[in-house]
Amino acid sequence: MSMYPEGIEVRGKSIRITFYFKGKRCRETLTGWDVTPSNIKKAGRLRAVIVSEIACGKFNYLERFPNSKNTLQISVQNPHVDCSLNDFIEHFLLIKSVELTESSIIRTRSGLKTCAKLLGGERLISNITHADIMSMRLKLLNGSNFSPSPIRRTSNGRSVKTVNTYLTICSSLFKYAYRTEAIHTNPFDGVSRLRTVKTPPNPLEHDEFIRLINHPSIREQDVNLWTVAVYTGLRHGELSALAWEDIDLVKRTITVKRTATQQKRFRVPKTESGERTINLLAPAYEALVRQKACTFLYPSIAVEVESRQKRNHIQEQCTWVFRMTSYSAEAKGNISTKVISNMWRKCTKLAGIAYRNPYQTRHTYACWLLNSGANPAFIASQMGHSDMSMVISVYGAWMPSNNESEIAKIERQLNCIAPSAPHQKKTT
Repeated sequence: MSMYPEGIEVRGKSIRITFYFKGKRCRETLTGWDVTPSNIKKAGRLRAVIVSEIACGKFNYLERFPNSKNTLQISVQNPHVDCSLNDFIEHFLLIKSVELTESSIIRTRSGLKTCAKLLGGERLISNITHADIMSMRLKLLNGSNFSPSPIRRTSNGRSVKTVNTYLTICSSLFKYAYRTEAIHTNPFDGVSRLRTVKTPPNPLEHDEFIRLINHPSIREQDVNLWTVAVYTGLRHGELSALAWEDIDLVKRTITVKRTATQQKRFRVPKTESGERTINLLAPAYEALVRQKACTFLYPSIAVEVESRQKRNHIQEQCTWVFRMTSYSAEAKGNISTKVISNMWRKCTKLAGIAYRNPYQTRHTYACWLLNSGANPAFIASQMGHSDMSMVISVYGAWMPSNNESEIAKIERQLNCIAPSAPHQKKTT
């Protein structure tokens, strides 16, 4: 049995302690400690403190042994171990800023701040548990929505889709914290997303669209906008950012170059397939000819468009097709996506049409073209999809008003193959 405390050695005229840190055996000579019974006992107590700090995750190698060569080989205390959730969110956003667009950073920050309100932003990130995450998921679904709008604030809770978006954003934060050893366990382990039910498209029927564009109380610009939306399949961000410089009325094409974000910024489409040339159908062409009389002669303005490449912005001159008001020279801004949504709610109410998500204008384009016999690959290229699989999986179902004509077509074909009733047996 050693005559010294555990982990203590006497090497000539010096005392050395031995301990394990991060799976590696470490030896440190206590500089300036004479070899005396008192110092040997003191070294034993120091080692016990170090072992305890390692077990609790509080050991800082550099503070204990500032002149040790081992600090070059063993990582020192993680500066984020004792970091608050709010502070770690700022660190995470800074790290992610090199790969995310500015609009994505804004959305991510908003989602994380909401989660921090529910988890406790001043709490240490290392103290947040699996139970805290499960409680947050419940509060996201049923609790306050923290909306700045007094109208939305009156209703509690969020949609399942929104809850899952927040969970995905927050999960990425804790996954990063775990990988960088800011936390020792990931509280998101075993946390599942809420089950969603795929909602089928609910496009406009032809008679509904006719009622919409013919209603006497709906303004001309609104009629033109909905006609272009339905007959081009443009996303509302693309409609918002549509400029006359993108339109060739001679060739009857629209070149999609940019989209507007909810933060009133501009960026190129998310994917390369999103940058596309749309061939104008006759109703869309005619609507743009009418709209030209409203906004074409207004002066263009300089805009900065965020590229997919980080820190690369494109300067463009844009004359907006759809303006905040098409008759006022003072209103220089384009119509935002929020304004488009509000216009949709107002116009459908005036026309007596059952309200559905404004995005259904895009669904209407796809469904109408499919029902007209258009090639799904062509539809995909016009809508900015990389291939036709999305078109087939999302828009392949027949619209309700076409069921009867389809049944009649099937019956005509079947009658050519087999009789509709069995032959009568001959009687003798």
